[in-house]
Amino acid sequence: MIRSRFSMLNKWRLCLFWGAAFWSLSASAQELAEGVQAHGFLSQSVVRTSDNNVGGNSDDELASDLRELGVNLSWRPNPDWLISGQALARWAGETDEGSLRLDYGFVDRTLYNSGEAQIGVRLGKIKNPYGFFNTTRDVAQTRPGVIMPQSIYLDQVRNFFLAAPGISLYGNADSDQGALSWQVSAMRPEVDDVDLEYMTFLRDLPGKFAGRNSWLGQVMLDRDGGRWRMGVSLGEMNMRYQPGRSPPLDLLGGTHRLPTWVLSVQHNSEDWTYTAEYAQTQVIARDYGSAFEDNTIESGYLQATRRFADSWQGYLRYDVLYLDRDDRNGMQFASPLPGAPPAHSRFAKDWVVGVRRDLDRLALSAEIHHVDGTAWLARVDNPVAGLVRKWDMLLLQAAWRF
Repeated sequence: MIRSRFSMLNKWRLCLFWGAAFWSLSASAQELAEGVQAHGFLSQSVVRTSDNNVGGNSDDELASDLRELGVNLSWRPNPDWLISGQALARWAGETDEGSLRLDYGFVDRTLYNSGEAQIGVRLGKIKNPYGFFNTTRDVAQTRPGVIMPQSIYLDQVRNFFLAAPGISLYGNADSDQGALSWQVSAMRPEVDDVDLEYMTFLRDLPGKFAGRNSWLGQVMLDRDGGRWRMGVSLGEMNMRYQPGRSPPLDLLGGTHRLPTWVLSVQHNSEDWTYTAEYAQTQVIARDYGSAFEDNTIESGYLQATRRFADSWQGYLRYDVLYLDRDDRNGMQFASPLPGAPPAHSRFAKDWVVGVRRDLDRLALSAEIHHVDGTAWLARVDNPVAGLVRKWDMLLLQAAWRF
């Protein structure tokens, strides 16, 4: 009965959310009031895979469970203050079932503004500075493809890395050397996600994670009017596992520290964009009853994008993820025991070919993936026994901004 009431309440919230979204759609060309703006986005994807599941039951059939709807409001009462927030409903198989949530929400205060330099502070649920695309990944049109490069922007832990409650100090400055921007954030990451348990323990356990004090910082430099973009992101994400009433005999409570860094480089010309990002994340586990060996996640991608006439673009990407840089083929991790994750669950090498057409507020995209490995597949949608090492995927998407 209680579960039924919560389900009905969530349905009513979604109905109100959809109503607000389409109301903002009709008002998208103008401000709602002085200093108040509403924007949003809606995307629908269709996916088919030769094996394994992405965003629902896509194995040898069309799955249409990949969709997103977001609405954001911002209010600037005067030039020094900004209040902004975004609500999101996201569907992605069993990992996301459309529950309405606050994607981000913060108060922004400008502390210093000279015209050529600015310093400000944000307080609330703030987007995390991580790589080129983390702070804009919620809007489909800003992504480098239908799905993000999974090596750096893993959808399994999207909520963990996207935004978190905390405080952020930021600034930017223009000079003859280029445009410099920076941000330093202190936060407690959001960790109430079953996918995070599967990534950490390879199973869903009766306990739960709690976020601990963490930080992320980023410095970005744009030169020659954006022809060159370079940046470094670094920090440490921390969490603690609290066992349930009946924890497994081999697992007690413990902590995870995740020191991480990303190097980002991009070159833009009239027709071409070349993007490369490389990251390492250490996984340091302490105080658990069972033995956890520290390891380093290594990941990166290269992408070339070619722009054509009539708002067409095509792209080619190679994306690689190793969950342990000292065991890239997963053979040290693999076990002969029945039901154990296979070696290929520790890596993924993904070739992507895609095309996109922009029509005002609408973007139509298609991409084909050839993947060797299953490291970034959602375990909730992919039981270990059914994992296939080499597989292909077709993704189609229509995305609308308003």
